[in-house]
Amino acid sequence: MREQIGIIANRLVLGFVFAFVYQIFIGVATSLLSLPLTGNIQDLISGIEQINSEQGLWFIAWWILSTIIITVIAILIVKNKRYIYPYKQEKDINIPPNITAVTAIIVGAVISFMFFLIDLMIGSIVKINTSTDVQAIYEAAANGDLGPFAISIVFSIIAGFVIIGVVSKTSRVTEITRDVDFTHISNITKLLNKKSNDATTSSDTVGLHPGALIHVGEKLVEKVTFDQIKFDKTAFMHNTKDTIEECLIINEEPTVLWTNIVGLHDADVIHKIGQHYSIHNLVQSDIMNTELRPKIENHENYLQIILKLPHLLSENQLFMEQISLIVGKNYVLSFQETSDDIFDPVRERLKNSVGKIREKKSDYLAYALVDAIIDYYYVVMEKIGIQSEILEEELMDNPTPKTLQTIHTLKREMVMLRKSIWPMREVIDRFDRMDSEIIQESTRTYLHDVYNHTVQVMDNIEGLREMVGGMLDTYLSSIGNKMNEVMKTLTIIASIFIPITFIAGIYGTNFSYVPELEWEGSYFVMLGIMGIIVFTMMLWFRNKKWL
Repeated sequence: MREQIGIIANRLVLGFVFAFVYQIFIGVATSLLSLPLTGNIQDLISGIEQINSEQGLWFIAWWILSTIIITVIAILIVKNKRYIYPYKQEKDINIPPNITAVTAIIVGAVISFMFFLIDLMIGSIVKINTSTDVQAIYEAAANGDLGPFAISIVFSIIAGFVIIGVVSKTSRVTEITRDVDFTHISNITKLLNKKSNDATTSSDTVGLHPGALIHVGEKLVEKVTFDQIKFDKTAFMHNTKDTIEECLIINEEPTVLWTNIVGLHDADVIHKIGQHYSIHNLVQSDIMNTELRPKIENHENYLQIILKLPHLLSENQLFMEQISLIVGKNYVLSFQETSDDIFDPVRERLKNSVGKIREKKSDYLAYALVDAIIDYYYVVMEKIGIQSEILEEELMDNPTPKTLQTIHTLKREMVMLRKSIWPMREVIDRFDRMDSEIIQESTRTYLHDVYNHTVQVMDNIEGLREMVGGMLDTYLSSIGNKMNEVMKTLTIIASIFIPITFIAGIYGTNFSYVPELEWEGSYFVMLGIMGIIVFTMMLWFRNKKWL
């Protein structure tokens, strides 16, 4: 009980401090702009209503500025709450040291909107001008009216809980919006303005000489980046390189050199790597062609491996990234299309010397990278499985045309996954059985384990394909059942009105002599007969279990 009272007291003090400080800013802004500012989202609403006037633009500009002010004040108060809290035993709230402008706007807008709702609810119960107007509260208290003061206490307690509740989610908002900032607006604009014909396809390479270094696919990164790890049983060195020339070193030591290249669009980079490691021109061309199927080739001094990595993007769109591996005796080259990296667990194992990875050679590192790619299929399939379960519930409850669109999207995703995993099974099988000096016998046991994982992934994909295929039949059945229910209801209504309409039609004729029309109370008798007919038919329908 003491803890609950202490927390409420803390929220009261925090709300009072926030309201007092923020009212100072509102007072200054009101004086400078000569506008009736409220300090919440009502300012934005007023600005939108007066958008064609200069006053409306000032309202909107003030609201944008006020959201940042709200965020700054709230975070500063929460960070320094230990100096103002009467109850010191409350736990601290973790706030990230660096907050982007997008995070500040989101946090401030949420607090502003919550204050607007609180003002709206309190104002609908107690008819007071503004419960957060400090000057009005003091003037009313001086005149003996403690009503506004009591309302301000309630508002401050609620405001304290709102501020703590929203500010405590700052780290989560920062995590969600970590890739969205004003510095990325140019990149977003490029993506929005990107035309479908910006991507090079295989048809564009028709007529070129074999081994021509043409990037086939979309350019997914602006700049090619390089990451290099050098390790053995006792040493580990991890560096990020700025240019390809820094990566081209001769590794004559008994260490393994892993170079990861992100970005396949720069032909000059691929050519320099090919020259340094004596990679055939056709292999260099394959690295830049992202439309190839997975395969493995055994060359004289190295192995070429092409794999597909699934990415489930926003709106449940599936993107298959091509990853190429060049495995030499004491080096591994990995080429990726995007910076979305799944190889971090491998880097951590190398850094912390987990397992045998630091004791093995380049073939074991290649196995670890292949294993990471296959394991990521489980992550994608789990997301698709969760989406399928939600879709099944929707099919049973209330299927809509959007449900049908989602089913077709899932079917396409299953086809893409199946087209990528089937040849990858052959690749890993050949990797296990290939006669090459690069592959050590001790590594083949691990490759066989990856092969078993690949077969399991294939089985899971086939199961999901059958389930998604059955969803279409379920959708059609649900729509048919729904239509039957509607038709049954309409038929019952029409059946009830048929005899009633018949009776009404008889007495609506234009014959001059209808004896019943002269009877006193005949109208009420007719209504009674209609009611009896309706009641009798309802009982009959219920007895037939049509209702």
